[in-house]
Amino acid sequence: MLPVFSKAFVGVRYTYTHFNTDSSSQFSRDYFHSTELWGGYNFGRLQVMAFVPYLSIHKRSDDGDVNTSGMGDIILLGNYQLYSTPDTMAWRQTFWLGGGVKLPTGQSMIAMDDPEFNVGEFTGTPGTGSIDYLLTANHQITFGNGGVVSNLTYRVNSTNDQQFRYGNRTYFSSSYFHSWIYGTLTFRPSLGVNLVLNTANRFQDQKVENSDGYVFTGMAGVNVQRNKIGLAINAFQPLSQDIYRGLTQLKERVSVALTYSF
Repeated sequence: MLPVFSKAFVGVRYTYTHFNTDSSSQFSRDYFHSTELWGGYNFGRLQVMAFVPYLSIHKRSDDGDVNTSGMGDIILLGNYQLYSTPDTMAWRQTFWLGGGVKLPTGQSMIAMDDPEFNVGEFTGTPGTGSIDYLLTANHQITFGNGGVVSNLTYRVNSTNDQQFRYGNRTYFSSSYFHSWIYGTLTFRPSLGVNLVLNTANRFQDQKVENSDGYVFTGMAGVNVQRNKIGLAINAFQPLSQDIYRGLTQLKERVSVALTYSF
């Protein structure tokens, strides 16, 4: 869920993600830490947003420990409000459509001349090295102090300078929220689901075997707002997944965000 704001917001968001890989030929524990500056501004029906991440990645495997950190890929988005019902209605709806671009600002180069080079190393860098494009849709319906918000994003990835291309990805989330107001404090818990689908990665125009898959998670969170300051905490629990034919599994994901709205 986006922060509650009427004109603009700025903030910082931290996300922790943990994957395990277990097979007869590979053992890996991968930990991703993302600290992201983000913000948005409304121009009437037009909304623009920017995301500037910094990533720290720790990989522990049978080959040893590897730590990588650096700026990630900046994302710029624009959304247009196609539909909005009056606030006087009992059931209120808004619908946004938009798009954006992901810029190759993060470090992504791999030492391909290393005798121990593995194509999987491309997934362990802060950036992708490619310009990618996003299509987005957002629908929100509110009734009383509750509501349902749904988001759909499709990312079209391109090939980077080292001939690696991530598969296109589809992101979908939907959650129910309810607000309780106590003076200047708004308490908004939410419960929902999240789905990520990705097609196969490609290297030198060849499909990377078993790199397509999906992750379906349940998510629970809470947003606490006091005047212009907001705190959001969300946790994601895997319900079903198929990554590298079950050899890799998402173990947990947690995000914490602090925002200032004006």
